[in-house]
Amino acid sequence: MISKAVTTVLLSGFVAGILVTGAQMLKVTPLILQAEKFEVGTEVLPHTHQQSEITHEHELNVVALNVHVSMKDAHAVEAVSVDHSDESWLPEDGAERTFYTGISNIVTGIAFSLMLVAVYLLRGKPVNMNSGLLWGAAGFLIFSGSPALGLPPELPGMTAAALDARQTWWIGTVIATAIGIGLLSETKTILPKIAAVLLMAAPHLIGAPHPLLFESNVPAEISAQFAIASLFTSAFFWMVLGASTGYFYQKLVPKTTESLTTASA
Repeated sequence: MISKAVTTVLLSGFVAGILVTGAQMLKVTPLILQAEKFEVGTEVLPHTHQQSEITHEHELNVVALNVHVSMKDAHAVEAVSVDHSDESWLPEDGAERTFYTGISNIVTGIAFSLMLVAVYLLRGKPVNMNSGLLWGAAGFLIFSGSPALGLPPELPGMTAAALDARQTWWIGTVIATAIGIGLLSETKTILPKIAAVLLMAAPHLIGAPHPLLFESNVPAEISAQFAIASLFTSAFFWMVLGASTGYFYQKLVPKTTESLTTASA
């Protein structure tokens, strides 16, 4: 049974990873590439020096505006150099980037597929494609939908709160939502269900961490498109993952369980 469960995990993760990569290439990746131009592109900024009242333009090549403005005498500085020697490696745009994105999605799909199959095994109840879709919807709500209410998907170059604060809130929201969904689905009395609703609402009542001042070079329209596209892509990923785990689990794992029961009898 373990080998059949592992096969279910690998097949489902591979299918979901490949399909979601195709979905990302259609809408999400173009928006990321467009946002990266605003993040690292060359910006020509006209301005006037207060002392000389001379208006001219400067090109800011990946140099933050506050660094440029803080110069007391801009004419005394011939150039602002940026050392790129310590930059981390990034895949080239095109086929190479798509390949590594696909690998990452497959690994992610296998990891989440393992979680779904573990839930199926622990519950010990029949699973099919339809029930798998419901568990996929639950996975989307836990890992994407509920956290996005406080921390929507963000493009490169957008201002955000401290990473540790956002990670803490995200983890707390995932745990609270998972426990809440578990109580709603596995209990029949009213008190646990009320506790589940309160638990799922708690992270949003506390509030997600946000910066005091929002600053971004990316136009708001692109940011909104990215958030919507990311959530729809995530929903598609979880629906495929839930349906595929339910399908392969029904085809493989129960047959093995039945054979083991017959042999032990």
